[in-house]
Amino acid sequence: MMMAKSRRRNNSKSIYTNSRSYSASSLGGFSRRVNREKKKVVNQSVVLIGFSILILIAFVFVIIPGFFKLTSNFFDSSTPFQQKDEIAPQVPIISAPPTATSSASIKISGFGEPKSELVLILNGQKEDSIEINEDGSFELGIQLDEGKNTIVAYSIDKAENESILTREYETLLDTKAPLLEISEPENGTTFESRANQSITLKGKTDPDTKIYVNKRVVFPNSDGDFEHTLRLEEGENKIEVKSEDKAKNSVKIDLIYNFKL
Repeated sequence: MMMAKSRRRNNSKSIYTNSRSYSASSLGGFSRRVNREKKKVVNQSVVLIGFSILILIAFVFVIIPGFFKLTSNFFDSSTPFQQKDEIAPQVPIISAPPTATSSASIKISGFGEPKSELVLILNGQKEDSIEINEDGSFELGIQLDEGKNTIVAYSIDKAENESILTREYETLLDTKAPLLEISEPENGTTFESRANQSITLKGKTDPDTKIYVNKRVVFPNSDGDFEHTLRLEEGENKIEVKSEDKAKNSVKIDLIYNFKL
């Protein structure tokens, strides 16, 4: 009976020892699996962080610059989607040049769309072009041909849009002095008595001129004939007769008439 009790104690001790051995083995296996999982997670985290850094670098140095370059090219290029400037510049305003001049060189001035190009046409031919100033003003010199000259202009903007033509101006270049003749009385004539104290000066000039008799204006008729009444003073009377055309060409004649009571 004592042997039976001893055998039961030995069996109980063996079972306890096996149980402890099994528990330690199980814990060791679990710990190794945990370590492997941790290592796996760490490796995955490192790979993910590295991949994220690569994506960030690519985004900063490749994607963003590429996007801005693409949008810049889109707006700057002449694509069908780009809005094109098709509005013509304003018509230049020319300060009216003289209708007639004796000088071949004149200046054309006025106002137009700032920074656009002014093109001047003289007698049907392109004469010159200049860039209109930032304040819209412009001025350029031209050389006229003898006789009638036609002047017109237009402007071109940066997009090559052209304005319509300005109104046409005409300028006469006349470098010849007008005709002036005194037909009566003859220069140097002496008049006597009060009945002859008033005389009629007659002459001829070119049409569309002005006659100045001692600075008094006399207009000739369509044929250029003119006359003007003068009242003589006793003694010597000096008379200046000048003819001036629209181009400011002029010619004059000095006369002397004597009068005695």
